[in-house]
Amino acid sequence: MEFTKREKDVYQLLIQGKTNKQIAVYLNISDFTVRDHVSSMLRKTGVSNRVELIAAHHLKQ
Repeated sequence: MEFTKREKDVYQLLIQGKTNKQIAVYLNISDFTVRDHVSSMLRKTGVSNRVELIAAHHLKQ
């Protein structure tokens, strides 16, 4: 399953090591919205944390 445009934006900041708060400020969205996007990406990829998400998505490309 593909990520949405916003999930891709969040993902790009995740791989830079940004926190939810930093991502929220950068994208001008709430911390809760960032959390929701991360949760959605975790579900879509079937992993349980950010490290696995980055590894799974990186291997897929």
